[in-house]
Amino acid sequence: MENRRIERKWVFRKVDHLLVLNSLLRSQFFFKYHYPSRWINSIYYDDINLSNITQNLDGISNRVKYRVRWYGNSDNLKNPNFEIKRKRNFETQKKIISLKNFNNINYNSEKDLNYLTKFINDNIVLSKILSPTLLINYHRVYLISSNQLIRATIDYEVKSKRLLNFKNDFFCNFKDVILELKYEPDLDWSVKNTLDNIKVRYAKSSKYIKCALNYAESFS
Repeated sequence: MENRRIERKWVFRKVDHLLVLNSLLRSQFFFKYHYPSRWINSIYYDDINLSNITQNLDGISNRVKYRVRWYGNSDNLKNPNFEIKRKRNFETQKKIISLKNFNNINYNSEKDLNYLTKFINDNIVLSKILSPTLLINYHRVYLISSNQLIRATIDYEVKSKRLLNFKNDFFCNFKDVILELKYEPDLDWSVKNTLDNIKVRYAKSSKYIKCALNYAESFS
């Protein structure tokens, strides 16, 4: 399955997520709750050169991100999918591939994770060899505009864990609140002009990049 859309993000630091939520509920788009909030878990994959990180930092507009995603507060993968997310500036395209045969494996098991990684390299991503680098999870609130055309998510309680090796099993916590708006490309002008009252600038807010850089600083 593939879809194409615009994704714009704002990052709020030292702000309660409820303040961001209330501003959306009162905005001109009259956002309302769309789905129940839930935990999102992602295992990010990169090549030996960590190309996703370097391309992001170098400002390359055409980038590809690989991840395994599942939902719920669990160490075991629940109905996981493999996602290939292609990004050009603010426009994204995502391909989703079911990993139903890997339901209930534990990402903390080196054997299980190697089994999953081998399948990905042998059957999905054939152009390069990928390895798991980070686990990232966070709590997400889902909203939709009254006209049903704009979806919004608010992510908070973000934490990450390195998967480059199994010697470091601690989580790193982040206090950022991340607002993201998702909509069809032909709505971009209208959305930007209507939301000019948001005072926080558009941000390159890849959780993978932020968490990876934090670890680089910690171990340098």
